[in-house]
Amino acid sequence: MRASPLLAVSILFFALADLWLAFPQIDLAVASLFWTPEDNFAARGALWEQFMYHSIDKLLVVISLGLIGACALRVPIHRHASERFIGSVASRVTGRRLAFLLLLLALVPGLIVNTLFKEHWGRARPIQLEQFGGQRAFSPAFIVSDQGGGAFASGHVAAAAWLVAVPVVVCGVGSLWTGLALLYLLAMVLARMAAGAHFLSDALTSILLVWVGFLMLQRLLPLNAPIAAPIESPIKPQPKTREERTVR
Repeated sequence: MRASPLLAVSILFFALADLWLAFPQIDLAVASLFWTPEDNFAARGALWEQFMYHSIDKLLVVISLGLIGACALRVPIHRHASERFIGSVASRVTGRRLAFLLLLLALVPGLIVNTLFKEHWGRARPIQLEQFGGQRAFSPAFIVSDQGGGAFASGHVAAAAWLVAVPVVVCGVGSLWTGLALLYLLAMVLARMAAGAHFLSDALTSILLVWVGFLMLQRLLPLNAPIAAPIESPIKPQPKTREERTVR
């Protein structure tokens, strides 16, 4: 009998926790790859790192408003306009899918990661540690710390993981948009680690929390498979004249 996806991801999450509790030095070893005594975390403040840091908030606003707008255009009185102007992708944003995505965003990146963990866990960031020129002590992942940091878990990575959920729900797992969102997520993980803001375990925890939340919400709000809606061509073929029909 095949295990359910939720069970499999939950097992993966606890396996990750056990691994990092048994070998907490993994985080220090990975963080040291981005640090030198001369330049500290050299990527911090770089153009690409700043782009990743600041882009996520704008993307969350734009995509959330876009989802709400696309769903509003599905009202029957506007259905024809919806198909003509926003195409087949936006026409898949049903009320159920909109509620699913907004609830996932509010519960996992918003409530669990940013409010519960980041504000109360206290884990110091890599750039704050004595090992990397700071003054605070290292604490393993999954253990509450008194260092007053906000490393565990990563809010930016959790938000980027939510961006992956959007095309998965709207377009399907194998869509081009899902692939682009995964690349953005990978770049976000790299940017936050290279800046000394988060450990590898912080990023992986955020991704798995969003994944678990996604699968749990699917049980509460089951999602139908995306149905491809053809995009109407704005240019309709003109009927042939009598002369054109008679000419061979």
